[in-house]
Order: sequence, then C-alpha cells, then structure tokens
Amino acid sequence: MLDFGMASSHGRSLWRPAERFADTLKGYPAHLVEQFPETAGREASSLEYAQSLVSRIRTGFSTLRQQLADYRPDVIIMVGDDQGDMFNSSNNPALAIYTGSEEMWGRAAFDPDIPAPEREKVVFQNHVELSRHLCKELIKRDFDIASMARFRPAGKPGVGISHMVARTVPEVDPSGTIPIVCVFINEYYAPMPSARRCIALGRAIAGILSERPERAAIYASGGLSHYPNTLLRGYVDIPLDTWILERLQRNDVAALEHLFAFDSDTQRAGTGEIRAWLTAAAAMNRKAEVIDYMPIHSGQTGVAFAYWPQTER
Repeated sequence: MLDFGMASSHGRSLWRPAERFADTLKGYPAHLVEQFPETAGREASSLEYAQSLVSRIRTGFSTLRQQLADYRPDVIIMVGDDQGDMFNSSNNPALAIYTGSEEMWGRAAFDPDIPAPEREKVVFQNHVELSRHLCKELIKRDFDIASMARFRPAGKPGVGISHMVARTVPEVDPSGTIPIVCVFINEYYAPMPSARRCIALGRAIAGILSERPERAAIYASGGLSHYPNTLLRGYVDIPLDTWILERLQRNDVAALEHLFAFDSDTQRAGTGEIRAWLTAAAAMNRKAEVIDYMPIHSGQTGVAFAYWPQTER
C-alpha cells in the first residue's frame, strides 16, 4: 500500500555552508541581479540571514525524516530526474526503473570544496521484487518503461546514482536500512513527458501499490524553479512556485495537468523537475502539507519541503 508521500528540492544550495552564500552570487548577470528581491541582497550581506536559511533547510529535512520514521515504510519509491548521471545522450529514456539486484551507489551531498567523484560513497539497496513488479505492471498500463537490470552509470561513471537519490535519501533515512525503488523521469532534456503523463504515472503507481503488501512511501526529489547554467541562473520564479504549492495544498491536480502544456524557457532547465512533484501529488491524491518555501537566489533554486500525511495509523 502507499499511504505517505514527501517532496523536497535537492539543489546544491541545500548543503552549502552559510559562509559560502555570498560567493555564489558573484558572476550572475547584472541585469538579473538588479531585479532580485531584497532578500537576495541579504543572502550576500548578512551571515545571520544565510544561517537562518540553512537552519530552515535542516528543519525541512528533519520534519520529513520524523514523518517517515513515524510511517515506518518497507520501501521508498524515489521519483526524479537523472540529469546526465546514470544516462547520457546515447540513451536517455523518458521513463525508467532500476530493476537489478546489484547495490546502487552514489556520492554524498554537495561539498563546494570536494569534486563529486571524490566525495564519500553512499550505498542503496534496491527492492528488487517490487521494482520488477512495478515495471511489469506499468508496461501493462501502456507506460513504456525502460528496465535497467544492471547498475552501470553511463553519464558520469565516477558519480554513480543520480543526485536525486544520493543527496536526499541519506537525509530522510540516515540508517540506510530502507530499500528504495528508483523511478527516473526525463525532466531536463527535451523532449520531456507532459504534466498530464506524469500525473497519469503517479496514479498508475498508486494503483499498483494498492495491491501490494509492502508499506510504501513515495518521495519526489527535485525542483522547484531554477535555471542553472543558463542566462537566468540565480532567478527564482516565485509566482510559479507559489502557484504550484497552493495547488498541492488544495489537491488541485486537475490544474497541474496544464503545466508544461506550452514551451517556454521559464519552464525548462531545473524547473522541469517539478514533474516529480506532480507524479507524487497524483499518487497521493490528497492535500499536501507544505513545510517551507525559500527562494534562495545564491542557490539558484526555489527550495521547498512538503509531505502528504498518512491516513492509516
């Protein structure tokens, strides 16, 4: 069964020391910096303010960690993008599930002083039976899922599993004892699945898990609005993020189906990761509790934390 869901950003800023916030604002396009809210200046000029953001980030993860511990899941369904870690341009599937028995590994969360391949290795166990069942049943429901039966990172071999897993799972499960199932959605490289397709995927996942004995949780990893490595870097689309979070709080999935219905630079780049939130929202089909939202310009991300409370105690 599936009776608990959670979602969070996974950008590097979530692990950046407060003392380094000011450094990252340097080099942004001047015309954008001039339009940033007053809070962006405080990120650069006030260490106390930067420390308050770091504290709120820690509180966000702490809340998710406690909620997950209270739920006591047998497995976590991780939903998010790959961003060139597991896949590369030779094969970048729209949807994929890791179904192998080999343990997955990745690199510990962002450290500004240590290159990714040199960071501590973190290991994750796949719930093999459920991953294979989920893959098979989704294909029966007309989802063309790529089955990854072997753990062979092709995009960045020294980095391992996508950071949508490597950065966030240790935050909510420090013991590393809960097996996971990785559902990859291409959220970064055109062409990408529509919002409607991601919502249908979430509903299908929920339907399949409702027939299973495992006590499952779903975790949407990524987002909200951010535009790294573009001319919009540092810009956070606060109205878009606020609108999405309000829809989640109301369980207005029908409105979310229209997201990404038209092409726009403001809905590309990291903002495409919102697809994971749509998938989780559809799977849970209930009102979300938003823990916090922070437009962190030095981190180039609209940082958010939310969860869907369990109904069965």
